[in-house]
Amino acid sequence: MVSFRKLSVVNSHCPHCNASLEPEPDFYYGAMYISYALSVALVVNVMIILNFVFGDPALWVYLVSVGIANIVLLPVMLRYSKVLYLYIAGKLKYDPSA
Repeated sequence: MVSFRKLSVVNSHCPHCNASLEPEPDFYYGAMYISYALSVALVVNVMIILNFVFGDPALWVYLVSVGIANIVLLPVMLRYSKVLYLYIAGKLKYDPSA
């Protein structure tokens, strides 16, 4: 079970390789842009799927579906936005041997 109170908690250092996971003070602003891009991609994908499955549903079907998908996938998108931003801006590299 995911606790919504701990969605923004990030370890300060990696427990395996001791890499810094908070490279700059404005880290969350950059991750916010990645999260926005993930949300836009989710909206577009839900709308395309609804068009193919239901033809042309009513506006409320789009709004409810997008709202539910965003709420359900919020924890995943927040975590992955931070990780992606660390890889892009923080120049963090994945080391499978660590």
